[in-house]
Amino acid sequence: MTVASFASAERLRLVTEEWPSLIDNTDDGPAGILWEISRDVLTNLGYEVSLEFVPWKRALRMVLEGERDGIVGIGITEERASRLRFPDEILLISETVVVSRKDRYVVYSGPESLAGLQVGISPGYSYYGAIRDVTNFERVSMPGIDSGVRMLMLGRIDAMLSNHYVIMAEAQRQGVSDDIVVSELPISRGPLYLAFRQGVPEDFVVKFSNALKRYKAANLITERPSSGL
Repeated sequence: MTVASFASAERLRLVTEEWPSLIDNTDDGPAGILWEISRDVLTNLGYEVSLEFVPWKRALRMVLEGERDGIVGIGITEERASRLRFPDEILLISETVVVSRKDRYVVYSGPESLAGLQVGISPGYSYYGAIRDVTNFERVSMPGIDSGVRMLMLGRIDAMLSNHYVIMAEAQRQGVSDDIVVSELPISRGPLYLAFRQGVPEDFVVKFSNALKRYKAANLITERPSSGL
């Protein structure tokens, strides 16, 4: 399928999970820097774009099975690279931190400091670095960042893993930003992409990647936003 025939088909249907302030599901529609970049680049290329919010594991499945055209804010792994089409240009860099309650502060100095703890993780997420293969703590599935914060405050988990910017925005939204602490040392750092399903033409992905690079340069967007991601 060529770019021309791809463009003449239905609009590009993207999917993701809400990441407060990075990508929000508001009453007025999607918002946040990840969405704004993705939407603007694709719109400038002449495509109509829609975005659907679902839990992350489902979002990934929908794109892998060809039910949606792309997924916003995904990290790259060897397995994903073999099953999705990733552009060369990234959206942003993401830093994942350890989040704990202020009255039960977890001082994170490396994976060994999580030994014996119950730690909330998001199903389907890919965590970079050494933390990915560590087995000295119990991984507790949390349906979303919002529910993870509630689990943390109720003492159902000792800590949780989250994007730094996302957790601070969600904690503020729930009114608990003064009750949590994030680790000074991130557990991992890696790129976030807008990745497409396998059926999307390779020349379209190259076209998108080049347009994304030009857009970031024109809008002075760095890979790490000044807001603290």
